[in-house]
Amino acid sequence: MQEQLQQGLEKILDLPLTKTTRNETVQYFHFGRAHYTTPQGLILDVGTYTLAVNCPWQLVLPNGDSIKHSEVFMRKREAGMPSLKFDWKVPGANLRDQRLQELINAGGTMSPQRLETTDNNGFILYFEYGAKLIVTPDTTKEQELYWQLFSNTGDGFSLSIGEAGIL
Repeated sequence: MQEQLQQGLEKILDLPLTKTTRNETVQYFHFGRAHYTTPQGLILDVGTYTLAVNCPWQLVLPNGDSIKHSEVFMRKREAGMPSLKFDWKVPGANLRDQRLQELINAGGTMSPQRLETTDNNGFILYFEYGAKLIVTPDTTKEQELYWQLFSNTGDGFSLSIGEAGIL
């Protein structure tokens, strides 16, 4: 199974991290560039591959700072008085969204150069310049899907990992 994980994740090596999006606690990392047309005709800018992570993760930056999955529940940093209403579900309202957006907007290319699989179907993506994304599924928590990698090019590629292993 480790070999299947390795082969699947190798598809994103050398593709730049182009954007991040989120739906509640699930974080989407988009690698490469592709366009997807919705049934309503809306054209979306997405990654060639999208990594959807629904388990603990952290993105360790070269300076030692970390962006963590738990920051989704923290209020974003604001100048002056923070707003009275805080809803972590609103895109851009939390610290995780803010920090990931700042990272993408910084403009530097972040492409994974190598990877290693870890225990419990986790992995580490090593980016150029020393950043690394560490995905560590929590096997003590019942969860059908930990993470998924899928293609947005229409080739049908999808790799889904949950508590039962490869789904």
